[in-house]
Amino acid sequence: MSILINKSGKITDTRNTDIPVLMDGGISIAYTLMSDDVTKAKKQSCTPYLDKTDAIRWENGYGYAENTKTVIKTDTALDGVIIEASAHAEGISEYGINLPFNFMGKIGGGGWKNQYLFNSPYTSPDKSVIFAYLTSGSGRNLAVAILSPADGWKMDYSPYSFGHYFINLKLLANYDKVYGTSDRKKYIKIAILPVSSFGDCLEKLSRIYDKPFLDADALGGKVGEALRLSPYGNPDAIIERRNGGERVCKYTDTYVISAEGETELIPVREGKRGAPITVYGYLDLVALYKKSMDSADAHIVAKYTDRNLCEHQCWASAMLRFLRKYSDRLTNEEREDYEKNVTSLLDEITEQDIEKATPRVTVFNKPHDGFPAYNVFRSRRVQELAHGITILLDAYLYFGSEKYYEYARGAAECLITHYQSEDGAIEIDWGDHKDDYTTVCCPMIPICDSARILSARDNELSDFCYRAADKMAEYLYDRGTKFPTEGVISGKAEEEMEDGSISCTALALLYYCKNVRRDERYIEKAKEILDLHEIWVIKTPVCQMKGSSLRWWETQWEGDADGPAICAGHAWSIWRAEADHLYYQLTGDKAYLKKSINGFMTNLSKIQEDGTTYSVYNPDEINGGGFDGIADSVRYRIAKRFSDREDCGISRYVWIRINDTFLK
Repeated sequence: MSILINKSGKITDTRNTDIPVLMDGGISIAYTLMSDDVTKAKKQSCTPYLDKTDAIRWENGYGYAENTKTVIKTDTALDGVIIEASAHAEGISEYGINLPFNFMGKIGGGGWKNQYLFNSPYTSPDKSVIFAYLTSGSGRNLAVAILSPADGWKMDYSPYSFGHYFINLKLLANYDKVYGTSDRKKYIKIAILPVSSFGDCLEKLSRIYDKPFLDADALGGKVGEALRLSPYGNPDAIIERRNGGERVCKYTDTYVISAEGETELIPVREGKRGAPITVYGYLDLVALYKKSMDSADAHIVAKYTDRNLCEHQCWASAMLRFLRKYSDRLTNEEREDYEKNVTSLLDEITEQDIEKATPRVTVFNKPHDGFPAYNVFRSRRVQELAHGITILLDAYLYFGSEKYYEYARGAAECLITHYQSEDGAIEIDWGDHKDDYTTVCCPMIPICDSARILSARDNELSDFCYRAADKMAEYLYDRGTKFPTEGVISGKAEEEMEDGSISCTALALLYYCKNVRRDERYIEKAKEILDLHEIWVIKTPVCQMKGSSLRWWETQWEGDADGPAICAGHAWSIWRAEADHLYYQLTGDKAYLKKSINGFMTNLSKIQEDGTTYSVYNPDEINGGGFDGIADSVRYRIAKRFSDREDCGISRYVWIRINDTFLK
């Protein structure tokens, strides 16, 4: 297997020469001028600014770009290609290479299984190692690395479909001057290598960088637990770095988690430092849970979010479940504070005065504005109703209140009666068309939970919910590998293969098998889908990234709301993590237990020492701008890994689901 570049600059993969590696004209030079002010120029959606493109003319294996006076040389290494670009023009600010890979969704790219996902980017703290692992459903994966001093990379997200597609990867020696990085020589050297797996990727990178690399079977756990390391490039020592201090240890294939919080492990060979990884430790999972609940603040939710019942009130169910299971960990004053916090929200959810009802928060018990009784007030997002059911069921189980029972009962009946079609799908009727929401935020969970919890008082309604779950499971089984999701369909791209719909399909089938009735067909189908979804699972050996689902558009609303950017450790990664855990429970396959541990750890490792938590971990240094065309609205800054804004809503989703898995 080889990646080749011919004298005309065309890059091919010998594993399948019919499938393009690059599209949209192939490689070119990305640049801006010192005289440009990108903050005032025109821009399009999902990018902070528009740069310039310098086309490359190829002669006898060399490339020339006129505007930047660039000369490009190519070479080979490790079955891949080396590309060096050097500019000789004056007055250049941003400088680097455009790599318009055949990213998933591009029309004419051979279909999603043959296209790439920008799966696992990595930048070492000192930027001596910058690479990305690109996955493909065909198994023809790539490693892309910067081999010269550089600022980093920037992804161009699609200006259509709310940034749901990768378009073009820029590897940049220099960011534009607006970002305030150092002005270095306009030169960049990169490698594009064929790899079969992430382990193969790290092995080749250790050779091309001539540095040791590390990975581990898990990147977090309880202090005292041992992690199994995978070395690349023969490290002979490890530096353990934490809170500014360093400790050198002889290399072994086992690392014992030694402290709370995040620790950096740096592989060393003959005194030469390699690419660090990070691990996260906690002393006690329930104590970490309490720390997270103590720091949950409804005022933060109100300050930064629209407060809807789906994404932003996850703290309430998490707190109710803590009260139900771990009240003995609370003082009387703490318990009263928890109860006061959740009842304040519950009063709003169960508000019966239409003049006081809150859109997207109140589950209004009467028909209104064309909505049925017990629908979320003025909201057609069925996932908000589904999450509302979970909150109301948890409130009923803790408080034993008749009101919460009636609301949970009414909301479950509303969801099934008004949103489930005869074939079992959950649909939203927009008037001119219907959208399939069967796997948007996994409504199978509240339907199964309603059937189980309500059975003690209402067999008829419980049977109604069980029948709904039966129909939904069979519908998902029959739907096969079609994964519709909410969002705009664009004629500029193929139909989207969306991470959340894929993982929730597997989760729904497995949740049904664990909580209603075991069906081997469903378990086999879920395994098929989990294996398909593996190319959406991030492999980067950073505790907030390894095991995270690959998502990147939530950062328009969450984090610092700076536009599309990879949001590692996003709460919706837990769909995959819980599916892995359920598959382990149903089959005993411990490989899926390990996958589940990593998935949950991506969320737990975002919890800081004081309980402050962030919705995402952000590897993009330059986020994707807003969804509008206004350059003035963009914050031109190097994005931090954790945002300025803490989160108290969606980041607590992990605790809802951990109650049914690792804390059950």
